Order: sequence, then structure tokens, then C-alpha cells
Amino acid sequence: MSYMSIPRTGCQYRFTPMDWQFIIESLGMSERGKASLASLCDDPDSVRSILDHPKLFDAVAVQRRAAMLSPTLFFFVVVRHTLKRIGVEDLQVADYLAVVCAEFGMPTSRQVHAQADKMSLYSVDYLEALDQARGTEKFFIHVKCANQFMVLTCLYPDYLHHRAERRGAPDVDFYEGVVMSHLHAAGHHVLAEEFALEEVLLRLSDAFPPVRRAMNHTLREYLSLGS
Repeated sequence: MSYMSIPRTGCQYRFTPMDWQFIIESLGMSERGKASLASLCDDPDSVRSILDHPKLFDAVAVQRRAAMLSPTLFFFVVVRHTLKRIGVEDLQVADYLAVVCAEFGMPTSRQVHAQADKMSLYSVDYLEALDQARGTEKFFIHVKCANQFMVLTCLYPDYLHHRAERRGAPDVDFYEGVVMSHLHAAGHHVLAEEFALEEVLLRLSDAFPPVRRAMNHTLREYLSLGS
């Protein structure tokens, strides 16, 4: 576990030129409108309003025009829309969850299952690692565990359901609790303040049950990431 395990938040600063072009083409109603949007993209406050526009989510998820987008833009738009729909307005929470999802990416179904199978030893591997870890190492273990199961519970709940039915393994509700407990532990660790993650980890921990359910709803309604 290392510094590299910490998500690099700040999605809008890592959008690609193609991402910005997609945003402008999706929201600009005319050539003049597109030019105006392009000029606003240099202003962080304006960008936040632009990214919250319902038409952008429609272009990404409903019209399915996002094939060439970066995972960062794709997940930021999807997560931000989903969380605002349930009243979670905190931009930092949406940004963190989007980064975690984007770093996992959108692998094939086989890759998802292989990764999930490796994580099925959580009760042995992670708890043993925590027992053996020194103070600072525990923070990175908490973050990595929370993030891995956050992705699985938010994006691949059907896999966890099927696995529970076939093997008697823990279902989504169990892993939801795992995510909350590790986010909470990480948020109270001294390194959380150093990485400026204390507030977002604790807020996400408190909001995670409805966040997870809302993400599952969006997945069922609009997305197909493998099952």
C-alpha cells in the first residue's frame, strides 16, 4: 500500500481535449453557443455549472454518445447526476466516487469477475494486513479496501448477488457495511487530514447506503458495464 493508492481527485482538471469537445458539442445549440461555451471552459466556476447541465447526462447515458470519452468524464457526469438526484449535492463526494470508478475503469465481464474473486478473501487478507500494519500503513489499507468494494457494490451488484446465490458468499449489504466502516476508519486517521480527504471520506461514509442504491438504479436504467 502506498501513496499511489490514494485517488487523485479533481476530475475536471484531467478531462481530455476530446472530452471538452464532447461537452461543447452536446450543449452548444449553435456555432455561437459553442463558441461561448468554449470560452467558459477556462473558468472553474462556470465549468461546474456546465457539467451539471441535464443535457450532458442525457448525451452521456441516455443517448449513449460517450464511446470515445475518458472514464473520468463519463463517471463524473454519471455520478454527479445520480447523487444530486438523491439530494447529495457535495461536489467533493461526487468527485471522489467518480475518480474511484474511473480508476477501476470499464473492464470486460471476465476481468471484473477475476478481480472480484481476488477480493473475496477480504476477511483474511485485509484484516490480517491491518493487524500487521503500522500506523500510517493502516490508512492506505482502509482506503484501498473501501475503494475496491465501493466499485463492486456501486457498479457490479449483480455479480455480488449471483456470487451470494451460487456460493453462499456475502451479498451487497455486507460489502456496503465494509465500505462504510473502512471509509470511516480512514477518515479518522491522521493522514486523512494530510491528504485533505478527512471531510470527503466521512461524508461519503455517512451517505453511502443511499448513494450505493442510487448508483445501482442508474446502472439498471442506463448503463451496461458487465455482470
